[in-house]
Amino acid sequence: MAELRWLGHAGFRLAFPDPKDASVTRVIYFDPWMQNPKLPEDLQGTIPTDADLVLVSHGHFDHAGSAPDLIKASQKEGVKVVANYEIFNFYKKFHNLTDDQAAGMNKGGQLDFGFCTVQMVSADHSSGCMAPDQNMHVGGEPAGFVVSSHDFAIYHAGDTNVFTDMDIINYLYRPTHLLLPIGGHFTMGPREAAYAVCKFLVHAKVVVPMHFQTFPLLKGTVEDFLKEAEKFAHEFSRAPFKTVDPHSLLQAGQALP
Repeated sequence: MAELRWLGHAGFRLAFPDPKDASVTRVIYFDPWMQNPKLPEDLQGTIPTDADLVLVSHGHFDHAGSAPDLIKASQKEGVKVVANYEIFNFYKKFHNLTDDQAAGMNKGGQLDFGFCTVQMVSADHSSGCMAPDQNMHVGGEPAGFVVSSHDFAIYHAGDTNVFTDMDIINYLYRPTHLLLPIGGHFTMGPREAAYAVCKFLVHAKVVVPMHFQTFPLLKGTVEDFLKEAEKFAHEFSRAPFKTVDPHSLLQAGQALP
């Protein structure tokens, strides 16, 4: 059984049995930020040691800052951070990760790890990496990821606005689960996210909002998303889908909805 846990903000932990050996649990972290205000209480002050993969959508601190710590702490053989080529090199230069610990790729590329495939897709945002010297370094372009294994395909959109190429992501990669920002200000808000789900990402059966209410600027709410989604679903005759409040996924061991 696959499990999905919200780590607060845009961070998630996905765990599932290895398709080739069900006795082995594979663990993927999306944009973990282990200092975020909504981090589950039992994880505060800790660094997980169970990562197989850490996926980083872009270079901003609230998405990329904790990844090197998880890689160094992991007790898994072959653990890797997956990010764009610029962040890949940034981690090597400023965080002393090795080529074996990092996989640099770019949008349109796919990596096959045996237990899952990772597809890097577009996002509409910015990127930049803050070094220990507090200087901003080039972080390449932002991205999202579609992780496919077993019978699920999870699309973590990273930080993004709605964009028409989400229709291509829907058609080519058939995501079943959507992890979408709804906070507004720095990303799309509830209205834009609802439009994306009802107009473009129509294959998905489950939506988990993220990147909201962490700070006062991120004003979007799940309730606002639901109201907008109801209107757009009617307008576009969108098939029914389930919206899961991520607060229900803060505890460990929650089944993938």
